Amino acid sequence: MYLSVSLTVDDKLIRGVVRTPDGEGPFPTVVFYHGFTVDKVGLMRLHELFARQCVENGFACVRFDFYGCGESDGDFEEMRLSDEIKQAEAIYRWTCEQRFSDAARVFPVGHSMGGLITCIIAGRVQPKAAVMWAPAPMVYYDASARANAVPSCYESSYDIGGLSLSSEFLLDARRLKVLEESKGFKGRLFILHGDMDEKAPVASVGFYEDMYGRDQLTIQLVRGANHQFSSLTWKQEVYDASIAFLKKQLT
Repeated sequence: MYLSVSLTVDDKLIRGVVRTPDGEGPFPTVVFYHGFTVDKVGLMRLHELFARQCVENGFACVRFDFYGCGESDGDFEEMRLSDEIKQAEAIYRWTCEQRFSDAARVFPVGHSMGGLITCIIAGRVQPKAAVMWAPAPMVYYDASARANAVPSCYESSYDIGGLSLSSEFLLDARRLKVLEESKGFKGRLFILHGDMDEKAPVASVGFYEDMYGRDQLTIQLVRGANHQFSSLTWKQEVYDASIAFLKKQLT
């Protein structure tokens, strides 16, 4: 089954899609969160193809565009990290209420800034497990570098690859204590990270290892992979490992 869905969070309309296996359900469900400057489909269909493989393995998959991204309302210039965190939590709670979803087996999965957001909301909603692909706890610095933005003398907005990034996003991201916000999750965490990641350096997994330790956290390096896992081999490794990890959480 394929459904187009929508949700309003703080008067902001966001749009998404649901894919489910055939049958009545309810199904274990993945809630997937995209990263900075991309959308629910992902570059080279990274997220869409993962959703299809989730369905092939018995999982429903929910994906939304954050406000100002993809098909959701708003302009990219209105996008804020703090708003995306609120939207991500609302999407998760909405998913748990749907008939297709087994509320006890809903798993957040996110890529890049979506991975950062995944860990933040995991501490609030306490799923059994969560998966992060190349999480980006240093997103403020990455966004600032892409904009060539200088603190204390920000411009009102910046052209980053044809999108208008507001200085308010930078100020908002700078204010947020994202690592403090990422503490408190009780379940299992799995990080997949390319060891040649050019956006979120692989060393950043150390923040999560320090917070959660190897008893709670599993880390898998994808050898040679960049931030977008932009090869068939890298993508398939990420998909297979993510789904294998999630299947283990079903028992």
